Amino acid sequence: MEDQMNPRWGMFSNRASKQQSGSALIEVIAALVILALVSLPLIKLFTYDSIFVSYAKHDLRSVNRAQEVMEEIKALPNSLKGLALAGDSGSITLNAGENVGGIEDLSQGYMVALTGGVGAGQIRKVESYDSSSGTAFVSPDWATPPPDMETTYLLLRDRSYRDNIEITAVASSSVGLETITVTVVEQEEGNEGNTEGVSLTAEKCWW
Repeated sequence: MEDQMNPRWGMFSNRASKQQSGSALIEVIAALVILALVSLPLIKLFTYDSIFVSYAKHDLRSVNRAQEVMEEIKALPNSLKGLALAGDSGSITLNAGENVGGIEDLSQGYMVALTGGVGAGQIRKVESYDSSSGTAFVSPDWATPPPDMETTYLLLRDRSYRDNIEITAVASSSVGLETITVTVVEQEEGNEGNTEGVSLTAEKCWW
């Protein structure tokens, strides 16, 4: 009883209580600092993960589109390819004339791709077609018009992503065999500087 009523005991008790409170505060602050140090890398990890997922989806879409175009090219008949007889800023004269794979009107959902020679890589929608002269009028105009007898072409079903496609064809040493490359380049929103694309290459026999 005397110890409990001793003023010194009360002083020691208050001092110990304050020390405990101080220690607890230090522990809380230390815990918060550790949590912050651990959380920042995790936040960055989740951010990078979402970016990688976005890129993966973008690449998968490009691969699927390139595959779709390539499969159509593999099934194309000879009448849907040829050497441009002539061309100007907004048209190309096909060498198929009236016999274009049994297609009555190329303006009904078709596009023309320049695959070799001057202007190769360009793809345009066929707006109208004059079957008597074999002239297809395209939109938009060619950046580089196909000159007479120097540019090869393919006729394909039109696609909304035609501006993202490039098709090239290189003849091999074997007669009737070409190496076809389909490239799809799509830019992610907010990443306009990205010019990388997905390319598929296959050989096609024209008989």
